[in-house]
Amino acid sequence: MRFLTQMVTSLFLLATATNIGVVYGGTVTPHIETMIVNKVIAAYGGDALLHATHVKVVDYNKGPWPGEGESPEIPELWRINEELVIDFKNQRKSLLSYRVPRTTLDLEKWIQEGNTTVVYDILHERYAEENWANFDRLGASLERSSDTLQAKRLANLAADLEYQGDEYFRGRLQHKLGLTHASGERYTYFIDSTSGLIHKILRQHPRAGELLYVFSNHKTEGQVAFARDMNFFVNGELRLISVHRDFVIEPDLPEAFSRFTHFTPWGETFDSSEFTSKKLADGVYQAGTGRALTVFLEQADHYIALGAADALEENFAAITELSMQEKPLKYFVVTHHHNANLRGLDNAVAMGATLVVAEQHAEVILGSLSAELDKAQLHIVPSRTPFDLGNLKLFDIATAHAQHYLLAYLPSAKMVIAEDHYVTALQTAKPRIYHDMVRFAHALAELNLDIDTLIDIRGWRQFSMKEFTEWTTEFTPKSCPAGYKICAHG
Repeated sequence: MRFLTQMVTSLFLLATATNIGVVYGGTVTPHIETMIVNKVIAAYGGDALLHATHVKVVDYNKGPWPGEGESPEIPELWRINEELVIDFKNQRKSLLSYRVPRTTLDLEKWIQEGNTTVVYDILHERYAEENWANFDRLGASLERSSDTLQAKRLANLAADLEYQGDEYFRGRLQHKLGLTHASGERYTYFIDSTSGLIHKILRQHPRAGELLYVFSNHKTEGQVAFARDMNFFVNGELRLISVHRDFVIEPDLPEAFSRFTHFTPWGETFDSSEFTSKKLADGVYQAGTGRALTVFLEQADHYIALGAADALEENFAAITELSMQEKPLKYFVVTHHHNANLRGLDNAVAMGATLVVAEQHAEVILGSLSAELDKAQLHIVPSRTPFDLGNLKLFDIATAHAQHYLLAYLPSAKMVIAEDHYVTALQTAKPRIYHDMVRFAHALAELNLDIDTLIDIRGWRQFSMKEFTEWTTEFTPKSCPAGYKICAHG
């Protein structure tokens, strides 16, 4: 009863403040969603926010990426600093992005105008068109994690919102507003009943599950409010912690949309959007679309597969048609433990393949399967021990990408078949060189193998050992250029 009294009192005050409705005898007017939205807009700056022609969202964060670390036990930690400028009037965006994954640095500026999006790699003075990143998609994750932009968004959605009652959060009463998209994705906004500030957003995604944004430490600057702290959870697990946040009304547009006229293009790229199957060498085939590519090695009476398993049946059918050799898939080599390598392994098991895994990855790989695996369908490669699998040699090596990585080497073709260490979409140009590639080159040199060609399963490019050695030998670490606040602290 006490809770009901508080709720009715809160709604009465809200209705009075907005002059849109009142509560008579405990009955809420039909316009409660509009009343709550109006209170949110007032809390975040009112007309200053709604009539802003352009804004700048600043979000520097750090967080764990489970399943992407050097070993299965410890998640990878990434730092991501981003500054997004949105020009609402001209429907264009500019995104400055600084990322520190593992052992490398990325500093990029994305400019989206009209139907064209150009990404400038500032550390390498190159550029490329990425037109998939249209106005709606570029910086979308940053917009979703901005409580201020979410407030602005609600201004046009009052008719689509559903009041879902009140709930306490950190001892404060919150109004809950629900929103369901046509896709089935659902949002629940938790709005402070007194201040009108957004304290939580629960996003229920059809595939990813429950995504929770928690906002706190709000500040009003330049007439507009924003949360100085945002923590992001996926299915209850922490993914991002804010380090620095800001929100600027009417930022400098000429600076945001200035281009780099002296940069040169990266070059022509492969189109991986269409399904493709190819013969790479005698008995070596590759098939798939996007990054869901698989390499198959033909043996006397069976095939060995490496790479993506999520489209394994389709990829396998394509290469058996190409090779005109109907043989079973006997082995599937799981090169390392990262999430993309675990997806779809049930497909390999269903096709009767034995999983070949590094000793240190066996537990996490078995845990990714939907059912217990028969011991006959698992082969464990002992730590740091070379292993022969038909005409294929496997070496357990340490790279910057994975502490235990199964390197595949085909002596008959003098070919190294790797995954995620030097992939590029470029057809012929020198790719961006980074520390993972350099460490991989050192590991290759230590094995003293006779190599002519290197392929990365995730892409269609082939490198000669000569050019790979030259590129990695010439590598010099990059650092933050002068004048870039976004990466000044490393």
